[in-house]
Amino acid sequence: MKQFLLFLFAAFCLITAQAQSGKKQEAKEYFYHQHYSEALAVINSARGLADTDQEAGFLKAVCLYHLNHLDEALALFQKMIREDRAPYPECWLYQAKVYHAMHQFGKAAEFYKDYLRRLKPNHPNRRIAWEEVRRCAVGMELQYKPSVAGVENMGPGVNTEHDEFAPVLSQNFSNKLYFSSIRPGNIGGRRNANGLPDNRLGHYLSDMFSTEAVRPGQWGAVQALHHLLNSPQHEVLLDFNKSGTVLYYFKGGTPERGQILVDTFKKVEERAFTSDPFRAPLNPALGDGTPFFFNDTLLYFSSRRPGGYGGLDLYSSSFSQGRWSAPRNLGPVVNTPYDETTPFLARDGKTLYFSSNNSGRSLGGLDVLKSVYNERSSRWTEPENIGMPVNSAGDDAYFRIAKDGFTAYFSSSRKDSYGRRDLYIAYFNNFLPEMELVVSIPPPSSDVPPTVQEIVAPARENLATELPDAGEEAVGAPAVSEGGRSANTFPPLYFQATYRVPDNGQKAELDEIATLMKDTPGLHLIITAFHTGNYPLSKRLFQGIKQAEVAAAYLMQQGVAGNQIFMRSGDAGGVGLRTGNYSLEFSFKKPGDAPETLVVPDLETGLSSAIPGHVLNKNLLYKVQVYSLSGELQGSLLEQYPDAMIEKEPNLAYYRYTLGAFPRYAEAEAFRQKLVDAGRRSAFVVPYIYGLRADKMMARRHIIDFPDLQDYAN
Repeated sequence: MKQFLLFLFAAFCLITAQAQSGKKQEAKEYFYHQHYSEALAVINSARGLADTDQEAGFLKAVCLYHLNHLDEALALFQKMIREDRAPYPECWLYQAKVYHAMHQFGKAAEFYKDYLRRLKPNHPNRRIAWEEVRRCAVGMELQYKPSVAGVENMGPGVNTEHDEFAPVLSQNFSNKLYFSSIRPGNIGGRRNANGLPDNRLGHYLSDMFSTEAVRPGQWGAVQALHHLLNSPQHEVLLDFNKSGTVLYYFKGGTPERGQILVDTFKKVEERAFTSDPFRAPLNPALGDGTPFFFNDTLLYFSSRRPGGYGGLDLYSSSFSQGRWSAPRNLGPVVNTPYDETTPFLARDGKTLYFSSNNSGRSLGGLDVLKSVYNERSSRWTEPENIGMPVNSAGDDAYFRIAKDGFTAYFSSSRKDSYGRRDLYIAYFNNFLPEMELVVSIPPPSSDVPPTVQEIVAPARENLATELPDAGEEAVGAPAVSEGGRSANTFPPLYFQATYRVPDNGQKAELDEIATLMKDTPGLHLIITAFHTGNYPLSKRLFQGIKQAEVAAAYLMQQGVAGNQIFMRSGDAGGVGLRTGNYSLEFSFKKPGDAPETLVVPDLETGLSSAIPGHVLNKNLLYKVQVYSLSGELQGSLLEQYPDAMIEKEPNLAYYRYTLGAFPRYAEAEAFRQKLVDAGRRSAFVVPYIYGLRADKMMARRHIIDFPDLQDYAN
């Protein structure tokens, strides 16, 4: 009987061992095909397998790491190191990866080095580990720098435990986003490497989707694009043309086998089964991908084509006379032996964002970098990492800035995500000046009005806010040219009707102003408009700024440069104007290197003003910008808060709307927080020094004159 029981026990152990061996093989098969959830489920279903089998325990820990369960994975790796007689060297490697993902760069570097000590000198992983040590060094440097933005995940309504990537904003609707995703439910189901159905070990292929913001921070249901666009193959949405009427997308069996197609949003009954091919120098077989179209005439993309510097390089091609030029490599300043990919060119046409895994520039995986083209030297500046939290220890790519200049969208594989890659939004603290919309100014002799280089969409929900460069150093106030007329003797111009063309007497005064401006290089002119007509405040302010634009246009026709003119329209505060419903008053700011013949009286007493002592004429003033629009702001917001103002520069297409007027930064910041609490999330503080809008650099130059600027500059 005893022997029989021993036999039964041995048979049971043998059957159990065979079952566990079969489970482990099944788990390894899932693991090899990157089905980590299935592999983990199989290991957990075999009772005690991970505790008694070293390989199974290691596979479980690695699965947990890939599924973003970092704490559980770390505990298992530490247990294996502590209890196994000869733990796998990769236990130290994955401990390093976990700490790296947690942005504990010092600890991560130590464990990468521990892993290196356990490798033979010729082991191929040595180079990989040293690259990660370098990235940790970059991370240790960047983590102490002030963050330029806040980042948030777009949430479970958009992201899944699978793969979401390549976000592209609609050209015409600021609340609509397109993206690509590899997720269950995609057309074609799971397929193997040969494109055949395989419901067990196969993978879904990517389809294209869209989502809309139903309210700030909340995105609506995800919608798959039309079935004549999505198919059983890979579809990746690439970009739109400038007007949003053409969609460029990739279709292929694999990322390397396919073509780039063009769709023109035809009605279903007018569609063919396939879209037209894109006639351009892009060949996915050469590794060409991630294109970005700028104004329909310039194309940037990444490629592995021969002749590069290694890995993926960035190339450009221009469209002229009906054809695209041969691709040109952007050169060794931008491109390196590593991967450079997912380019985005800002509105200024010279600021390039892209992602790179260069271990000397990245804190982990692909990081978003920034480089600016210097037209004088015909070179790109050394790329700079834009820092955390936009960049992480994961792959951060497909970075694109919205037209508002404050918001950016990108994908990331960071380990706080719902799955492999998720879509994220970055909210920048300050307006990105490279996103200013530039206006082309005609020659002085031309009667043609300025034209915008890019179409400005109507101000739907595009409540953008922006902060440009402040320009040259400006100190002082109204000026006098030697032998000429004193700037503080230019009286205001008064008008009875909106947008009225100046009469001969007003033109004569504007001619004298133009002469003063041309004779004094670097001099800045501030045109301040006031309106007391019987209209709502928002309309009075907007009509005032339009009248200032009439005067500015006349001055530019006389040869005054647009970047010398700053226009603003303020609230008259119930003060009646002496003559007419409109007034334009003029003040001047001398350049930093002005000759001694310029006399600089005090700003608040030296002006010939339509409204003496108006708050806008303070030497230092803080206001809070709430909107930047291509036209008039609708609604009653401006009436709800004090000291509303609209400002404009001839070279910029947007009108900026600001509220409040404070002598101290702390007061302005408190007011800004009040606006944020009321739902104006993009509100930010702007200082005005001697009437000119200032950025942080200009503010730092004037801290001696105005110590309160220290708080703003910091």
